[in-house]
Amino acid sequence: MVLKLYSKFFWLFLLTLMVSQENIWENAEDFIQSYFEPEEFYYADYVQRLRIIPNGNNENWQQKFLLENDRFQLGWRMDKSSSTELVQNKKGYLSVRANDYNIIIGNARIQTGNSLLFGSDYNSMKSFGNLLSPGKIRWNISPYLGSETSSNPGGIFILNNINRTKYYVGVESSAISSGMYIKGKSLDGMLVAVLPKEGSLGLSVSYHLKNNFVQFSGETALKSNEVAQYFQLFSNSKDIIWLGQFRLLPNKWNTISGRPATGFGKTSNETGVSISVRKKINRFTIYGWADMYWEVQNEFSMPIKSGDDFLTGFIYKKKGVGTFEMKARRKTIIELFNNNSIYNLQNSIKYYYTFTMKKMIILKWKSILLKPDYKRGELIQIQSLKYHFENWSCVLGAIYFNTDNWDSRLYLIEPGLKGEFRIQPYYLEGISIYSKVNWKVNDSNSLSFRYSTQTKINNWGKWEPEMGLQLDIVF
Repeated sequence: MVLKLYSKFFWLFLLTLMVSQENIWENAEDFIQSYFEPEEFYYADYVQRLRIIPNGNNENWQQKFLLENDRFQLGWRMDKSSSTELVQNKKGYLSVRANDYNIIIGNARIQTGNSLLFGSDYNSMKSFGNLLSPGKIRWNISPYLGSETSSNPGGIFILNNINRTKYYVGVESSAISSGMYIKGKSLDGMLVAVLPKEGSLGLSVSYHLKNNFVQFSGETALKSNEVAQYFQLFSNSKDIIWLGQFRLLPNKWNTISGRPATGFGKTSNETGVSISVRKKINRFTIYGWADMYWEVQNEFSMPIKSGDDFLTGFIYKKKGVGTFEMKARRKTIIELFNNNSIYNLQNSIKYYYTFTMKKMIILKWKSILLKPDYKRGELIQIQSLKYHFENWSCVLGAIYFNTDNWDSRLYLIEPGLKGEFRIQPYYLEGISIYSKVNWKVNDSNSLSFRYSTQTKINNWGKWEPEMGLQLDIVF
């Protein structure tokens, strides 16, 4: 499989070199962002977006509308497929500001503390680019037009800012909530209460102790006679960045909105510890983490399941030479395995290896090995940096992938339309080619288009195209 991989890589490399490189290439980070549903800041009073993604005889539509001035904000979003009369996602809001008050009517996003009661669906996810994210204590109540899978409360929310103290009260059809956030010089404190229509009262206390060297943060939440807990100890010095976390999520713990994100994305029945560090030495940046968790309660008196996640890597940057990055990751889950009605603990281990080079082009190699079945997968990605010519910009890339089956699939993030997150799975053996083009029609209008197509080796010649078209109007 390795020899075939290098042969495919040679042809993909020639394909990419066909793209002119006479103009200036921009930083690759412009389009390989790895967060979910990124925030969009328009710095404009009026924004209208229309997106269409053809899918055979079907079409997926998205319409987004934003209007803003010094006193109010108005937002509307609707996602619909032409194959059904039902609307998959419909969200909107009206936000009015008066003196120190802000009133939101409609959909909002609430993030408090470590997200034990409220939080974004992908809040605080562990990332080597932002190792301190799990330690941040968040206070964010704002109008928001999330995706179909996002948990956005809907109701009336009243916010008030008085010097260093912030308040909010929210009334929804399913719950009433209120909170207070006091920001001090060396200590921040937060208190949040939620009374759902069904269920018991939920309380949360968050705290952030700050000094010049080591900081401490955490959240303690109580609901249905169960206690959930986060503790973080971290440093954000110039010499070294590190974080240590302890978490306890009781059995059947449920958030009011969104879900707390840990290293494993679990929402309940977990106790765990996490340690992460990043150190810069001249042109090298060394980073890594160790994340371990254990099941709190097993309903059937079976052995306790556990798991770990270890990552290590380095980045080398030198002006004129480019950027090189290499990282290795191992994820282990020890769980029950049914073998002829006999349950035994079995280690399921995933090894990931990634190499990335950025110099005129992006060259990425990824590999995965699954144990105990010894399933493998590899891919090579070649992608141009963003190419500009007058009012046009474009990106071109190609991928060769080869995996044993779906279980050994690999993921990559392809450039998407503005505000669109495209993480794609690759499995079996095949080739994928993709592109994205932006055209700034004038100062108020821009048109973007993406096109990708993929074929599998076992069905060579049958290409599966996919495209998307988007119009943005900004005043």
